[in-house]
Parts: sequence; structure tokens; C-alpha cells
Amino acid sequence: MYNPSLRQEPRYEPATVIPLKQESSLLDWLEANGRIIPREVQEKVNDIEDDVEISELMDVDDHDFVDDDHSDDQDE
Repeated sequence: MYNPSLRQEPRYEPATVIPLKQESSLLDWLEANGRIIPREVQEKVNDIEDDVEISELMDVDDHDFVDDDHSDDQDE
């Protein structure tokens, strides 16, 4: 079987280093091969509305919450 990409190297000898192609970068290669997909324009979400909802949730006092650390102290 002939495969020019494969070659045999001695087991206990350091492998030869494959030379880098300095002519293009990875980004250039991706653009040349049509592998980069442009991002779709997204509408800006109003974060202030989300903050109001979160602050409303944070204002609620939950009296049903039992702190496990303090309940262990009472058992002793």
C-alpha cells in the first residue's frame, strides 16, 4: 500500500518536525474555504427590565427557610 503521507520513523529517535506553512494563518484558511459563517444581527435586549424582575424576587422574605447550620446547634 502506497501512502505518501505516511512514513516510518525509528522508535527511539526523535521524530522530525513538520515545517509550518508561513504563507497563511488559520483565519485566512477558514475564510478561503468558506468555513466562517457571519453572525446574525441580534436585537439588543433591555437588561433593565430583567433587573426589575430580579429585584422584585430579592425583596421577598422567605420565612419558611430553615438554616441547616443553626438547626444542628439546637439539637445539641
